[in-house]
Amino acid sequence: MTKQQDSSRTGGLAAQGRLAHLTALADAFNAAAAQCVQDADSDAVHRVRTGSRRLQAMLETMLHEKATSALDHPARAWLRQLKQIRRAAGPVRDLDVHRKLLENWVGKEAAPDSDANALHKQAEMLDEWLKGERKHLARGMQKQIRKRQQGLVERQTAVLDTIGSVPLESVQTARSADAAALEEFVRAADAMPLLDAENLHDFRKATKKSRYVAESTAEKGPYSSVAKALKRVQDAIGEWHDWLCLFEEAGTALGKDAPDLTAHLEREVERHFAAAMKTTQTMRARLLGEWMAMRKPPARRPPAAVRIGERRLASGF
Repeated sequence: MTKQQDSSRTGGLAAQGRLAHLTALADAFNAAAAQCVQDADSDAVHRVRTGSRRLQAMLETMLHEKATSALDHPARAWLRQLKQIRRAAGPVRDLDVHRKLLENWVGKEAAPDSDANALHKQAEMLDEWLKGERKHLARGMQKQIRKRQQGLVERQTAVLDTIGSVPLESVQTARSADAAALEEFVRAADAMPLLDAENLHDFRKATKKSRYVAESTAEKGPYSSVAKALKRVQDAIGEWHDWLCLFEEAGTALGKDAPDLTAHLEREVERHFAAAMKTTQTMRARLLGEWMAMRKPPARRPPAAVRIGERRLASGF
């Protein structure tokens, strides 16, 4: 087998694996979407949101690699549908996270006294407000999904048919998911060299996208070291942002009627912001180092005559 034939064979196998992985992701997303229409429980909403992001990461990576020009139109049409669903599911998922955060936090508070009782009552008032908002937004999300279900199926079919029609021997071996993810991350780091409370959440969203790119192959998935490092950044910033949103929601829902709760939440926001910045700076330096190492050309092996001469010098001959 020639080198070109071997490369074509490798590319073909990679394409088959990628198509199978994309199909599996689409099936999981569609199942979650169908469940959301019937019962918008927190697990189904979470799977819709993450499923749409995983599909987005895979499709955008394929478009960036320009596997085939025929994929551009159907892939972008599918991406637009996925984006609409994700936008509808996002606020619902956020409220689920905030309610759970509030519940766990209140449960860890000190033994009941007059101050703790006031804090708990204010937290209950906030939770009732969050619950009402969630119910309202969930109905809108279900309507959006129901309206777009047929379109999603049609656009998914168009993409899979397009990929399936490309001759496998014409597909070149793609760069690794880790390499693509690191490039995404470096672009975000270059765009936001200085991080603060104003742009930290945007940096998280870019990091999350990079993480899903790193997980866009079935081989390594979440076990990739790059994916793990990106997830650490995503989680640390996400915790801070959830506390910030909860603090803002308390202000909207309760105004000046919850001074104890507001003061406690403000302290949590400050504490998690410091932790998020520390983790982000550490992981950012590590990931940039990995990207530089990946770009560095491998050292050339010296000719055999040079290697023999070096061994003789080392042995004293």
